[in-house]
Amino acid sequence: MRLVNNRLLSFVHSYDIELSGTNFVLDASALETQITYTVDNSLSKPIISLTLTRGSGVLVSDLVSVSADKKTISLGDYKKEPTTSSDPTTSTSATGSATSSGGSTPSSQETTNPEINSSNRLNGLFSFSFLVSILTFGLYYSLGSSSGNGSRSKSGLIILSALVLFIGCGIALNLDDVALKVEIKAPASFVFDSLTINLGKGSSSVSSLRSQVLVINGCNQKSHSFSMSNVYASNLNVCTQTDVSITNLEVPSSSKLNITSSAAVTLGFLNQYAGSVDFISKSPSISGDCQTSTSGQQTTGTCNGGGSSNLIVSGSAITVDLVATCPTTSTWRPTPASGTAPTSPAISTSYPARTFVWNQPTDWKIVGHYGFEGTTLSTVTTGTSNGVSIANSLKFTIGYADWGPTHYSLALRKGFPSLKTGVAYTFDFSFLLGEVAGSYNTISNMTLYLIDRVDLSGTSQYFETPTQYKYKYSLTSSYTSTNAWVTKSIPLTVTQPIGDVTMILQMNRTGQTGNVVRNYYFKDFRVTIPASTVPTPTLITKESQYITIPKPDSTVVDVQTPSTCPYLATDLVHWHDPATWGGTVPSPSSVITLPANKKVLISPCSISTDIYQKIIIPQGSSLIFADSDITMNIKDILVQGQLIIGTKTCRYNANIELVFYGAKTTSDTIAQYFGSKGIAGTATSFISIQGKQYHNTWTRLAATVWPGDKIIYLLDAVNWEVGQQVVITTSIMEDELSNQNEVMTIAAIQGKTVEFTTPFNFYHYGGKEYQSEVGLLSRKIVIRGDPTSSDADSFGGHILTMGEGQFSGIRLHKMGQKNMKARYPVHFHLANTLLNSYITDCAVHQSYYRCYTIHGTNNLLLSRNVGFDINGHCYYLEDGVEENNTISYNLGAYVHTIGPAATGYDQSGQMFYENPLLTQPADSSAGCFYFTNAYNKIIGNSASGGWAGFSFPNLAKPIGNFQTSTVVPQSRSTLVFEGNTAHSSGYQWEFGGSLYVGGNLYVNTSDSGRLAYSSGRNSRETVDSANNNVWMRFNNTKMYLSNRGIDMWGERVEVVNLESHDSNRPATLFGEAWFDQGYVNGQSGNILSNSQKYDRQGFQFYDTYVKTILSNIKFANFIAKTSPASDEEDNRVIISMTHSDVFKPQGMSVTKNITFENVAAAQKIGHNVVDTGSSRYFNYIDSDGSFSGRGVPTLIGSHVNWWNFDSSCTYDSTWKTWVCNKGTKEIVNIEVLINNLIPSPNSNNNKIGNTTLFGSSITDRRSCVVTQNEGITGVSNMGWYMFLTGGSPTFQVINLKQIPYNQYIFLAIPYPANTQFTIYSYYKWNTSYNIKFTLAASAAAVRSGNGRTYYFDGSFLYVKLVDHTLNPTGESFARGGAQVFNYNWGYSYNITATCAGASGGFCPVTADNLPSSSL
Repeated sequence: MRLVNNRLLSFVHSYDIELSGTNFVLDASALETQITYTVDNSLSKPIISLTLTRGSGVLVSDLVSVSADKKTISLGDYKKEPTTSSDPTTSTSATGSATSSGGSTPSSQETTNPEINSSNRLNGLFSFSFLVSILTFGLYYSLGSSSGNGSRSKSGLIILSALVLFIGCGIALNLDDVALKVEIKAPASFVFDSLTINLGKGSSSVSSLRSQVLVINGCNQKSHSFSMSNVYASNLNVCTQTDVSITNLEVPSSSKLNITSSAAVTLGFLNQYAGSVDFISKSPSISGDCQTSTSGQQTTGTCNGGGSSNLIVSGSAITVDLVATCPTTSTWRPTPASGTAPTSPAISTSYPARTFVWNQPTDWKIVGHYGFEGTTLSTVTTGTSNGVSIANSLKFTIGYADWGPTHYSLALRKGFPSLKTGVAYTFDFSFLLGEVAGSYNTISNMTLYLIDRVDLSGTSQYFETPTQYKYKYSLTSSYTSTNAWVTKSIPLTVTQPIGDVTMILQMNRTGQTGNVVRNYYFKDFRVTIPASTVPTPTLITKESQYITIPKPDSTVVDVQTPSTCPYLATDLVHWHDPATWGGTVPSPSSVITLPANKKVLISPCSISTDIYQKIIIPQGSSLIFADSDITMNIKDILVQGQLIIGTKTCRYNANIELVFYGAKTTSDTIAQYFGSKGIAGTATSFISIQGKQYHNTWTRLAATVWPGDKIIYLLDAVNWEVGQQVVITTSIMEDELSNQNEVMTIAAIQGKTVEFTTPFNFYHYGGKEYQSEVGLLSRKIVIRGDPTSSDADSFGGHILTMGEGQFSGIRLHKMGQKNMKARYPVHFHLANTLLNSYITDCAVHQSYYRCYTIHGTNNLLLSRNVGFDINGHCYYLEDGVEENNTISYNLGAYVHTIGPAATGYDQSGQMFYENPLLTQPADSSAGCFYFTNAYNKIIGNSASGGWAGFSFPNLAKPIGNFQTSTVVPQSRSTLVFEGNTAHSSGYQWEFGGSLYVGGNLYVNTSDSGRLAYSSGRNSRETVDSANNNVWMRFNNTKMYLSNRGIDMWGERVEVVNLESHDSNRPATLFGEAWFDQGYVNGQSGNILSNSQKYDRQGFQFYDTYVKTILSNIKFANFIAKTSPASDEEDNRVIISMTHSDVFKPQGMSVTKNITFENVAAAQKIGHNVVDTGSSRYFNYIDSDGSFSGRGVPTLIGSHVNWWNFDSSCTYDSTWKTWVCNKGTKEIVNIEVLINNLIPSPNSNNNKIGNTTLFGSSITDRRSCVVTQNEGITGVSNMGWYMFLTGGSPTFQVINLKQIPYNQYIFLAIPYPANTQFTIYSYYKWNTSYNIKFTLAASAAAVRSGNGRTYYFDGSFLYVKLVDHTLNPTGESFARGGAQVFNYNWGYSYNITATCAGASGGFCPVTADNLPSSSL
């Protein structure tokens, strides 16, 4: 419809007609129609929707005659001369008759139009007249909009229009050009008493129709296909001339059925037919218990015991199944699926040749050192060059206005296969020169380089000729052919294994490119791996060299007791039994509520392939699936009672699939707060979905896999099956940048040996240090989102339960609803403390949002699961109140952040805020395992990939539903963290780690309660319930291929038994940190990790106010690099943070019992000498001399000779540090504060003086500069002479930050003669330590005194700095026989000096002379 000048002009191509009563006739014999039946529960009465699908200029109203009582609709040509009728049921709006029989014979009360069935009288006048009428009326209305004129014109137009319409009305329609779609719609509960449909041309597909009497009359039509399914009728009469297909026909015990066709008839029953039969056909196919006799083409008799029903079927061929598709007897059950695995073929003994092909422009990138704008790389789909076909080739074009470089390179974007020694690989390509070789395009050679992998994803094309490479080969053959393709071959036989490389093919010309266009054609780039026999590998037998990783034992295998299977219960009723529902099985298109207090069994034949709208299981009722292959297409399931698809003692062997349909919506179609497209269980519900158990669900490789291999060897026994899918995880660090995880299909399996249907593309390491994980993705029970609507909006299905639930042996595929909270693949939601609930041995694959979620729930078991290719955090504890759950033996892999990954330029990271595209801002750092509350048992899990493998964000308060809770999540320590591994993560941010304790997630009350997340450094105070300090503890942890391994920003941590391989650092620990019993391996046998681009550092000591103890650690295989940028980037064991002058180290780092394996002495320390306080004050204590090799406690200080405090000290030029016997000395630290100087009012790092050792027979200068940033660190029990170039201050505060008990600093400061002093000690926490100092008799007396005296000899003020607030014990952080002394945050010496000539707070400058060496 459209509105013109406020007048409504209607062109009706479809409309609805509401029916009246329960008896109805549809006469469609005169038209081509497509007839369907649809359940629509929004209706109260049936309607017929008519839509024009073919016919130009035709109104639907011209094709319809509706009886006055709306019980008959006739379709045909009703644009005729009016006729008289005395039949009160005949429509007054059309001339067609309404007959009770629905036949096509005209009524005696209507005038038969001879044109109605004519197909040879094409008359376009009607359409022409109709269009002219429309145009005329359009012009009329247009004129009507003019003001006041044109009345005569309007009158003329009205007459003309009437004339044209009159002519048009007198012309009959050509019905062969017209077609209608006819949709009969009714509520699910509607049952017709009688329904008659007269068929013309077209097709019909009727499903879920209910009618006591059903007549389908198509005897006079040869072109109407007809099918029915899930139809109920007690009296059925079908007559057609085409094939008839009727499936799942439901009939009462007494029925009359007559089906006649000139073609084939296929008939099947939902419930068993019992009664007489009469089949008229040659050799009918009959299934059922029948006693029949045959005479000619007629077969008669009784079936299934006989009865009052009568069945007559006539057709050219008859197939009738009289056995119930679904018997309704209470004892009937479908045959349970077998648990026997399919037989596996033998494992192959040889590999065929394998090629890697790269023929697309997107496979390559043009690189060089300038002139990129003159180059293009494109695909040629057809055409010739110099008469040679160049179809399906790559064209490399070079054209400049001036001159170009002498060489360009093609860089392969795709991963190049790893190469092993002793194999004759080849690289081949075909080449064609576009123009005859001349001065600008003559190629001298092409050189292949294999270099450490570079990132080619950006826009930059700059690239220099490699100077460092793993392989190089120059091919100096002819490149002049213009009239034939020439194949070039480069051998790739390597002397050392090569992995994780980028291939560069450099094209070198004899001269520069001139200002002419030159074309070069390439095709068939390929690397060939030759055929070979399958080698016999040496298999490893354990996962780790150093730690013990726990594994699930055989007790996790559920003992099966078939007699307990839920489908065997005797009080079940069948879904397909009409009696279950009070007479009629509900339609899939209706909202289906199970009968009260019934246990309803679904069998394979119970349900149709239609999409079920919604099933409600009320409290007290149960929906139980049979252990048979079943696929249910559905939108929503609400469980208030029980949903059972297998149990712990009866795990199902059948292939059962639930497919959830529905477009993206925020509506709660399941129930309020439960969302849509999934299963939701209320607090009263119990859900048990438990498929066949596969054990182990994941394991690790027992040998390395190379590209081209098809066979792997597993570390653990499995019961996997042929045809199942598995994932083999990556063996590189940068998982997200280069996806080398591979999903494979099992072709054969024998014990721990598995063969796949296709060869591997990538190298997967399985060495003694670590191994790629192998995870099973397939399960017998599959719950998935439908592929169409799910992929379109990342809107899959979801499972949410608030009650007890048991989920085992399930594959959840394309589940989760991206950025929609509480819509996760499987999710315990606000379930409080559970008694017997678990999620075990499941697999989540390609999830749009998370894997397994625990929300407001305690005491849940989450064990032996797999998650792969996941958006957002995978294993997810949501609000921060979730405690005492067990998360054990799970695998998470290939987890993606939502939106850009969290990075940042410093330790603070980035800020993220809740928004529609990131509803949980911490998903910017999404990882495999995410714990908002650490107080859970976390055992034996493995994390491959993700921003982090294990994340422990800080939450000062719970979020979400628990914002008023008194729980402080970030104060909770780990309950148990034992035997977990992580790899291939932490690299997306400089400060990222595979185990990350950091970030801050909170509700921003000033921003409408949106969530906010700071990804970087945030402190964490961990205490017990009595508010006593406790340490987060990580036991038996393994990190490899990681940026920072364990990255802990908290205040207290213990890392015990840490094994690390191929990580940039094994751990970065803050606060009071103990790293005990470790194995830190700088380089494993994994060829993918052996690259000059990685900097391996055994441990980095921090630069200020932490306490770190390393004990009982072996460092292995720290190998010097070829050309390191600095010492700390040269694979050194110990480095320090040296970037700042503001942050300076105290005595805060101690080692004990450190050993080495294949580490050169020069590689032990990588001190970076820079002009900063943190570099100058670098130090640590080797408490037993094991690190230095001295065998006695050793003090190691930086490059400045300030650390050369006695004759035991030597300078190590490779470490760039001083190494001294510690003796009784300790590291001490003070802060000198001087108004307008220290700290700098302008944040300057200016050098303002120096400190120098004196006394103890020292006569030379052993100094360190003093800057305007506070903090001086050095050796205790020594004389420190402090000289400031601008003069000594008239007032200064010296904070004694770290002077251990029984240690001191003998401080000397130069002042002019006759200066007077007042010195006080001050303690902010206890005034009893506030003491005024007295004058001593000599400098020696001060040094030997109690630290409460001073002396001035006319040149130097002498003060002994002693921390009087300390006790003999308990003033340190001690672990493993080593200690780091505490810091004092409130004790100071305040020195006031009164001197002649003072100016600006400083006394006049004195000479810079050392005090006496004899003091």
